[in-house]
Amino acid sequence: MKNHADLSIYHLFKRRGLTTSQRRFSVDWLGAAPNYIALRGPRPPSPDVLIGLFQRLWAQGRLTLAIRVAWTVLWLPEEARR
Repeated sequence: MKNHADLSIYHLFKRRGLTTSQRRFSVDWLGAAPNYIALRGPRPPSPDVLIGLFQRLWAQGRLTLAIRVAWTVLWLPEEARR
């Protein structure tokens, strides 16, 4: 089974033109430090950060993206839950 919790969330936002870089994604969408994604390395954003992203998207009415983020949270591998 494909790992659904890789950097695919960032790449999804980039493909849709919602962000221009990992730094902007970290700040604008994740509410984190500019280097957050870079510091995570191969791990996806933490569950807490993804839940915040889900809530932000849901409040903005971006339901399809919110559902994709929720799916990612549900299928996070154990090593990503740190």
